[in-house]
Amino acid sequence: MRRPPFLAKFPSTVLTVLVALGSSQAVRAGESPTKKPVPDRSAAAESTQSAATPAEPSAQSTATDAANAEPNKTAGQAEPGPDPASITEVGIQRLPGSAYPEPENRGLKYGSLWLTFHGLQWPYMPAAGTGSRFVVGISGWGWVDTSYVKYGPWSSNASGLDALFSKDKFAWQQQARLLLRVTPTYSLGDGYFVQGQAELVGTEDQSIARVDVGGADTDDLFLRVGKWHVWDLQVGRFEGWEVFHVGMAFDENTYERNDPVGPYEMGNAKILPYLLDDNQYRPPMGAAGNFAIHYYPLRILRFELLATVGNPSNQPMYATRPVAILDLGWLKFKAGTEYQHQHDPTKSDTLSYTTKKGVGGAIQFIFQPHIEFGLNGAQGYQKIVNANGDNFTSFSRTSFGGFANVSNGDPRHPLIFGVGGVYTHTEDQNNLLRNGVVDKYWLWQSFVAVQYVAFQQLYIKLVAGYTRGHWLIAGNDPPVTFDDDTYNVRLRFSFYF
Repeated sequence: MRRPPFLAKFPSTVLTVLVALGSSQAVRAGESPTKKPVPDRSAAAESTQSAATPAEPSAQSTATDAANAEPNKTAGQAEPGPDPASITEVGIQRLPGSAYPEPENRGLKYGSLWLTFHGLQWPYMPAAGTGSRFVVGISGWGWVDTSYVKYGPWSSNASGLDALFSKDKFAWQQQARLLLRVTPTYSLGDGYFVQGQAELVGTEDQSIARVDVGGADTDDLFLRVGKWHVWDLQVGRFEGWEVFHVGMAFDENTYERNDPVGPYEMGNAKILPYLLDDNQYRPPMGAAGNFAIHYYPLRILRFELLATVGNPSNQPMYATRPVAILDLGWLKFKAGTEYQHQHDPTKSDTLSYTTKKGVGGAIQFIFQPHIEFGLNGAQGYQKIVNANGDNFTSFSRTSFGGFANVSNGDPRHPLIFGVGGVYTHTEDQNNLLRNGVVDKYWLWQSFVAVQYVAFQQLYIKLVAGYTRGHWLIAGNDPPVTFDDDTYNVRLRFSFYF
């Protein structure tokens, strides 16, 4: 093969790096927390691509040493064989629509369930035909939130909150994150693959520390080996599968999710919903990481066995979180359980430790192209034992929630409306010196949302929310009770590529 004229001036040992943009528009999983937002695919790509259909290799041109023998060779001199290392083809590819599998219906297009992958292997980047290929996939997302929030503690006993902020405090906030995902993948024609992934993060708020929620400069950082549609082993920094789905609001790394009723805390824990998520997300800080085995015995049945080990907060910890998903497309069942044990190494004895455990499940319905909804439930328990072996700070959390999304079904001007809510009851299990009276708290979170997608890439979402928290503090006689209301409006612009 002749070398193109514009390459003639380069030495024959140059390694040509191939750049090929996917013909389809990329999609992406949501910030599950749901691990994870997905954009659109062209109509033609969507009608022909699925998890069972290998992605077509991108159109690309190559140049090799073998194609250009050096001139002035003497007659009869044998041509040297090409150096294999110098002719390796490396593809750099914006992930096409086929990298985001949908063997079963994921959800209403552009809706919150569609932005979730329900345990599927993605990015899905198999080899074409019987050969092998190495491709570096490029994808990612970015969002900017501008919001108004108003806190309103109300009760004659609201002094605990009034000490932290004045009554009817309000604030304007803006939060933003942009993520670039790089996914090198080596795939064989028989279905086996080796894959790595790194997600590099930029954050707008430069005052937050790297260890704070949303402050990390890296989200995913993992290696994975396995066989497409059959099994894989994943090791590194990544999220476990989502069970408890909250709908179109309570997005990860927002105050709605992380601080819904202001800064008041009950002992060592805020009033937060329990979403079977003590071990779902990436380890927040310290030398800790995840291991997971994924098994796909049937197209509709998926299993994850997740384990976490490490030293977060300088305390040795191990955890496990098995999850199962039965996905019939229009109907999905999800269930899981989790356990975590953390020990304080600074103590001279072995009595001081913290354990967390929980169980949860969800059922979801999808009726294309107009409606999807689901119900969730989870209960978690935390036990903290001090150096004397006393049950020092222990509590249970029980959460129930539901969501519904309605779409106009128009592929050119998609408009989706969403509603949802989560109720959480928290009860302190430590009744020492309280005559059997314990602290009790509850939290109600609710929202309405509307979303429009422009150019099949730019998501514009408006969320309005109401949250109420209730505290009953049993440490006083009589017990102290107070409430806090939070109202918020949030406008989000998102771009997925």
